[in-house]
Amino acid sequence: MIGIKPQKRLPKLQFDLFYYNLALPNNPLMKVSSVFTYGSLFFARAFIFSRRHLRLITALFLAFLSLSTFAQVASDDLAEAELLARTYKNDGVICRSSYHFFSFDKGKNSFGDKVVVVQEDAELEFLSLKNFSALTYPEFYNKFIQLKTFKKAVKYASKYVTSDRNGIDRSLTDENIFFDDSRVRYFPLRFTEKGSSARITVKKEYTDGKYLTRLFFHMPYPVVEQILEFKVPEWLSIDFKSMNFDGYKVEKQQTSKGGYTNYVFIMKNLPAFKSEFKQIGRAYTDPHILIQIKSFESKGDLLQGFDKTADVYKWNNRLYNMAGNDKEKIKSEVSKIIAGKSTDIDKIKALYYFVQDKIRYIAYEDGYSGYIPASAQEVMANKYGDCKGMANLLTEMLKIAGYDAHFTWIGTRALPYPQSLPVLCVNNHAIATLYYQGKEYFLDATEKYVPFGENAYRIQGKEAMVAQGEKFDIKKVPITVGDDHKVFTKADFTLKDELLTGKVQVTLTGNERKDFHQVYHDLPISNRDKFFNSFLEFNNNNLEASDIKTSDLSNREIPVTISGTIELKNAVQIISGNKYINVDFFPKTLDKYMPDEKRLKGYDFDYVLSFEDEFSLTISAGSKFTDVPEKLELKYPGYEFKGEYQVQGNKIILKKYLVLKNSVINKKDFADWTKFLESIKEFSSFFFSVTTK
Repeated sequence: MIGIKPQKRLPKLQFDLFYYNLALPNNPLMKVSSVFTYGSLFFARAFIFSRRHLRLITALFLAFLSLSTFAQVASDDLAEAELLARTYKNDGVICRSSYHFFSFDKGKNSFGDKVVVVQEDAELEFLSLKNFSALTYPEFYNKFIQLKTFKKAVKYASKYVTSDRNGIDRSLTDENIFFDDSRVRYFPLRFTEKGSSARITVKKEYTDGKYLTRLFFHMPYPVVEQILEFKVPEWLSIDFKSMNFDGYKVEKQQTSKGGYTNYVFIMKNLPAFKSEFKQIGRAYTDPHILIQIKSFESKGDLLQGFDKTADVYKWNNRLYNMAGNDKEKIKSEVSKIIAGKSTDIDKIKALYYFVQDKIRYIAYEDGYSGYIPASAQEVMANKYGDCKGMANLLTEMLKIAGYDAHFTWIGTRALPYPQSLPVLCVNNHAIATLYYQGKEYFLDATEKYVPFGENAYRIQGKEAMVAQGEKFDIKKVPITVGDDHKVFTKADFTLKDELLTGKVQVTLTGNERKDFHQVYHDLPISNRDKFFNSFLEFNNNNLEASDIKTSDLSNREIPVTISGTIELKNAVQIISGNKYINVDFFPKTLDKYMPDEKRLKGYDFDYVLSFEDEFSLTISAGSKFTDVPEKLELKYPGYEFKGEYQVQGNKIILKKYLVLKNSVINKKDFADWTKFLESIKEFSSFFFSVTTK
């Protein structure tokens, strides 16, 4: 099981959740594309500024020509491109056909087990919809997936001519992965004429069929026809589970002949799969197939695959037991960690926080070794490990200390699958489960600064597969509500001339507190003062913070508080002698959360939380407030807002409350969500007036 790196996000430091901007995850395709972006820039700059290097320029140009498609375009291809371009106006290249044929055979894995081997033969044809267009086609492989054939052919008139090249090959290992056997081989397809065509041919072998878990229909480019065909021999029992087929037209065919059954799934006219800001995971929305190899015959014996959840557990537990833990080698460290702790809770916390704080997360992905946890003594000695290694170390440490701890497999919220689905893609993470005084505690040591008894949102509501020797438990991680994760901001201002001065304090609880700690403790000490100032200034150029004080930031279990003195400039407008003021000084960045007609999928904020603000402004005794806005109250099933101005003599108080009770906003709810955002935006931008009595 591949380790999952904990996601870090900047704390949401102001009332509007819309201010927070989470970077999109790294995408291997983006890395591949960047090769050609930088290459093209280099070529352009060399051409403009470096005539002295004519030979180099010529070589680069010839290399570019070798990657480009200068071909005589057939009239029927041009006509098809003209027709498709009217439908797919924003796409430069389309896949006119994508055919993937899967056949099954018998083989052995590296353990000597008899397994099902899967061969995939694929052919994809691409058509340019513009005069100048490009596409990078990648194939990913590793120790489970062997890339046997990878060819590109370019169409000249009516004939395809195959290149003798095998594509560009590179590793996908990045700085966050200790060892990764994942690689990519890719072809750049560059077209210079509308109607130009190219073909990609692929042959791959999955050396253990249980790791061919799911196949999606949509691709990063439009597809006129997508065909997935499986030729299943009679000795193999297999099931294809249809996911998210509702609302899509999927043609299914099944034929039997000569000891084989062919299953065919066809979808047509698929738009390109495109990443969107905060989009719902495609496993929740896009049609795909889960492949379940249930059993197979070999020399008269019926060999078990994954027919039931117990079969998945048996395989996972086998790999877990191969870790080779030696408790004697970590006993002394456990004794040191819990030394001086008098209560069970203090001992448990000490062990849990040790792994959080002292063990660095580094993924390890290398064939079956990427699914076998590193031994507890190895992780302790190295002071690093992936999620499996960290969970294994924590489990063993707790056992040594006398507690009922168990290694646990779990899927994060990125996966919608229950444990009742007997396929390996149900789980992508590992934690430790502690049974203590009649309660389960789900301990994810990769989540830095999560206090004992709390859970990161990414595993909340998910089913956990808890190891119990030959048996297992399925336990569900509790779900928290928005008020458990609160950002509370209190500010008191005084108006003097055209300047607002006062005190402000921000208090963070739940995951908001955890997020703050993750950012703060990663900062160099020299940058922390600047960070505090930025925190209380809310990225508002009109705010200036000073005299900053904080709570004890070495204690992850208490709310984080940051307070200081602030000055707010340019918040007062004078018109005809009256002063117009907005004390809601946070940036209004609603637009990126406001869906437009181009938005394809719903939003997943990946958290629930609440914001509560209380701002006051005191003016001179000879002045009064006028034009105070009406109270606003919005209530929808997944989110609520309340906002109210209260006048108390020469003081006005603004109270606001927003809660996200559900982290997901589905596309069908966009009308309500848009109305919700627009109403808040209008309320927050209101200027009340201050006049003389």
